[in-house]
Amino acid sequence: MEKSNFSFLFFLKVVFILSSLLSSSYGFAQQTVDSTTYFYNKILNPDSADDLVVSYVYFKKYKEEKSIDQDTLGLVFTHQMLAMAEYKLGQIYASEQSAIEALKLKEKTSGALQFPEGTESRINNHLGMVYRTTGQPEKAIQIYSKALSKNKSLKDSLILLNNLANAHRDSGNYDEAVDLLTSVVRRNKKLNNPVETARALDNLGYTQALANDPKGLENILEALELRKELGNPGQLFTSYNHLTEYYASIGDTTTARMYAVLGKNLAKKVSIKYRQEALESYFTLSDDPEIVEYIRNNDSITKASLQNDIKFASIKYDFSKEQERTQVAQLERQKESQRKNLFKVIGLFILLLGIALYFVLKYRHRKEKVEEIYRTESRISKKVHDEVANDLYQIMTKIQTSTQSNDTILDDLDSVYHKTRDISKDYGLIETEEEFGELLNDLLLNYQNDQVNVISKNLLRIDWNGLATEKKIALYRVLQELMTNMRKHSEASLVVVSAEKLGSKYVVEYTDNGKGGPIKIGNGLRNAENRIHSVKGTIIFEPTERNGFKAKIKL
Repeated sequence: MEKSNFSFLFFLKVVFILSSLLSSSYGFAQQTVDSTTYFYNKILNPDSADDLVVSYVYFKKYKEEKSIDQDTLGLVFTHQMLAMAEYKLGQIYASEQSAIEALKLKEKTSGALQFPEGTESRINNHLGMVYRTTGQPEKAIQIYSKALSKNKSLKDSLILLNNLANAHRDSGNYDEAVDLLTSVVRRNKKLNNPVETARALDNLGYTQALANDPKGLENILEALELRKELGNPGQLFTSYNHLTEYYASIGDTTTARMYAVLGKNLAKKVSIKYRQEALESYFTLSDDPEIVEYIRNNDSITKASLQNDIKFASIKYDFSKEQERTQVAQLERQKESQRKNLFKVIGLFILLLGIALYFVLKYRHRKEKVEEIYRTESRISKKVHDEVANDLYQIMTKIQTSTQSNDTILDDLDSVYHKTRDISKDYGLIETEEEFGELLNDLLLNYQNDQVNVISKNLLRIDWNGLATEKKIALYRVLQELMTNMRKHSEASLVVVSAEKLGSKYVVEYTDNGKGGPIKIGNGLRNAENRIHSVKGTIIFEPTERNGFKAKIKL
């Protein structure tokens, strides 16, 4: 019943203040950053319980504005402030809900927003205080440790270590708590931070007192003097509360009641939560055993109720996170399936493209072979017609109309025979298995006569076995084409063909001293280019500095 009355009174007070604020001239729509800072400071260091209520109402309205604006950064900050206000007002379950909501909002951003440094650590620190309040020190230790692992600020780390030590104290591990608090006090003094020094010193003394260490009272009193100088009501209340418990534990009820009264009077200026704690401490010192029993039972029931609420909220949060993970996993599976299907389509397209390309190239190659055969047949036909058939016709005419001797006719027939043999060599099968250097040398010598001197260099010295058969054939035909062009067009008197092997490459250079001039690539030179390119080689045509022609072949 006492818990219900407390919540109902709190609700009425919130409604009253909210109505007052909404009807005031400035209104929430007119609030500035200065107002937010003002109420932020009032939650951190309230001068009275009313400060907390007014600040709570302000941030409730602020949350609505940020929700409309879809401002996630603002919403996370607002939930943090609501969680702190609710905690100090005694609304522990609501405080935990607000803190969890802040964490959920931050996690949903997946790193897309830049939050102030230490945001997650501060939220977890608050949750740790909630779990300590509800008697769950082990869970608080887990939360504090998680917050410390992600925190980078020394100041925030010292606050977390202070609270972690308190959780160890709650679990009965006094030695661990004392070690941590001793370190925190020393480091805060180095940082010249009197607020946190007093907090850690008070917690150290309280822990030592529980462990029956005589230094405990000395440290609690030193912290009290520091807090009196600082003048913070909430922190002074904590010191009075610890001194009340200390003197009650050693049986000095008079001194305990003195500090309980001081705490009770001060709690009126802080919050309802502090006032409730002060009254419990005060009535626990009563001489009436029934009052003491009632206070203890009520405290146990309140803690049990809070624990159930917190466990339920934690289960809901874990279930919500599990649902989110499941949805993310399903989405990833869908994306993976879509990626696989896309890869299959791309693979099928590449396969079909490859097959199409194969048939196109095959068709083109077949067409090129047919065209090459046709050109070869045309050349053979023209050469036979121009050189052999005409000569035979002349011989036949001589036989019919002339009285020339048989020797003359035989000489003419021998000339026709040699021309026929030359045509056969030009277009016949090339025996590359023989000594290829000699084969090339013989080819060049066939073009030597009284007007043309042909010189070859290194053709017979090079080991041609490293050159593939199709490359040998291409080189032979290209040199044949060049020599034929020289005889027909260049009027050269000197031809030089040299060869050398550079690593795995064969380099052949052709040079003549013919007419030279600009290079005009006709069918002959174009055929030469095509042959060399078809075997992955290169051929470069260039005129010499004065007269003549030069070609460089690399295979």
